[in-house]
Order: sequence, then C-alpha cells, then structure tokens
Amino acid sequence: MRTLLTVNNLSLLFWFAAGLLSVSQYLEFLFTKNIPWLWRIARQVWRKIRRSFGKKADDAHLQRLILNFSGHPVSPGQQQAIEKQMQWTSSSVVDVRLGNVPEDNTFEAAITKAIDRTELSPEEWQTTPIVAVPAGYPAVWSVILASLHGRLGHFPDVARLRPTPPGSGEKYEVAEILNLREHRHASRGKR
Repeated sequence: MRTLLTVNNLSLLFWFAAGLLSVSQYLEFLFTKNIPWLWRIARQVWRKIRRSFGKKADDAHLQRLILNFSGHPVSPGQQQAIEKQMQWTSSSVVDVRLGNVPEDNTFEAAITKAIDRTELSPEEWQTTPIVAVPAGYPAVWSVILASLHGRLGHFPDVARLRPTPPGSGEKYEVAEILNLREHRHASRGKR
C-alpha cells in the first residue's frame, strides 16, 4: 500500500482528476453556450423541410400572409376582402397569439416571443407579402409594429377594420388596407 501513496503517484492522480474535471467543465461550457445556437439551426432546417413538402415548387413564391394580432379570428369574409383589396389570389391567416401581455415595464419580450412563434425565417420575413391585422391595445401594437418593421425592413400593410351596419352577418368588415410605407414616404417631405 505504501508503494501506491508515493509523491509521484499522488501527483499523477491529482493531475488526472484535475484533467477530468476540466474536460467535463469544458464540455458543459460548450453545450450550455451552443445549445440555443444549435437549436435555432435545427429549427430552421426543420421549417425548410416542412415547407418544401407542404407546397409545390412553383407555388413557393406565391405565399401571402395575413398576420392576425387582434386576438379575434379573421372571418372568411374579412380574408376575402383583404385578398380582393390586395389583388391576391389566395392567402393564409396566421394567428399570432399574444395571450395576456404582462402589465409591467418589460412586455416587449413577451411580444417578441409571440412573433417568433410564427416560425418565419429571415428570408421569408423579407420576401413574403404580409398584411397585419392590428392589436387593439396601442402600446402593444406600437411594439409589434416596430418589431415587424425591423424584421421586414419596412412597415407592413395594415388592415383597418370597422363595425358593420346592424343586421349584417359579420360584426367587423375590412374598411381599407393602409399602406404605411407610402404614408411614411409622403410625410418625409413635411420635415
């Protein structure tokens, strides 16, 4: 037993244990720092695979989206009115569920997470025609609009809804599509 407890053997045992500990800490560092990054890459690959099987190759550039932030469903009549005003042949409605937005100083993170759940890639944000149905809460809509502008590179078109006359089938109809890009451009001359 005394031959095992020599200075050389103890120092070798110490360095071996220190090496194992440092390797385990390095692996933990790599995985904890890179898991979100690896997860984003895997999610983007999965989206591309799912979308490539979900539509025909010649139909890929014809995708048009109605992003609904209102919390109420977009009726088929409203969808048809948006398609007619935008001169689209078809569109898809994506309900962006905001849920209960926290009433504190940091609700931007909750809105960003809700928009991230649309699962659009950066290329799709910049190439897909989008019409947004606004949220009713002005502070929330302001953050949504700023986030959409950052992702799109410009303001989205916005569907303005208005109450319908009594006796009609729907409670709200599409009054107009607001082209915020043109409005912004026209307003720049008044600086």
